[in-house]
Amino acid sequence: MNNRRTLLKRILAAVAALLLPGRLSASDTLAPTPFLTAGPFYPRDPSGLPFLPARTTLPELLTNDLTRTRPEGRAEGRHILISGRVMDVVGRPLAGAVVEIWSVNARNIYLVEDGGASDPGFAGFGVTATDAEGRYSFRTIRPGGYDCYFGLIRRTAHIHVLVKVAGAEAFTTEMWFADEPRNSIDCFFRRVTDPGLQARMAVILNRSGGFDQA
Repeated sequence: MNNRRTLLKRILAAVAALLLPGRLSASDTLAPTPFLTAGPFYPRDPSGLPFLPARTTLPELLTNDLTRTRPEGRAEGRHILISGRVMDVVGRPLAGAVVEIWSVNARNIYLVEDGGASDPGFAGFGVTATDAEGRYSFRTIRPGGYDCYFGLIRRTAHIHVLVKVAGAEAFTTEMWFADEPRNSIDCFFRRVTDPGLQARMAVILNRSGGFDQA
């Protein structure tokens, strides 16, 4: 049990590096990234919400490219590339960690809400494993924010992130976008009060090679 807790603690801090490609070294000490709920629309095991049912559904091909579900179809919306590294508390890479992401599509609908009918070109869920240096990457879209329950739940644009390492419980968090005006009204974003952690989790997209990259 102690080993399991130690490994989980390493992952909690490691996820802090998820959105910081190439910016950390073994001499750095990482503050643990806050745990955030996977929410009711996790594609592998959705719970749904009252009056908003959800069903388990996954893309036919589980890859790190969410923008293409078949050769002739491409996802709607603004395509982006996100990449980074999974590390432990002292900046050592965690190889072989499984990283999953999911988000709403360009019409602000989760895969499990309509089975992908609103945008058949968007996979809605992706998975990859980190390499020997703890690196990962995904091609996806920049999602939008949304309101639920007549505005009682107001979410900024976000991508859910789940990390799995053998022998430890899965850990979930989110990535946000630094230039998103809805950040100020999102309860999960406001919960992260440490400016350093907030900067890690709220990425800045840069145009490179004809592609928006974080």
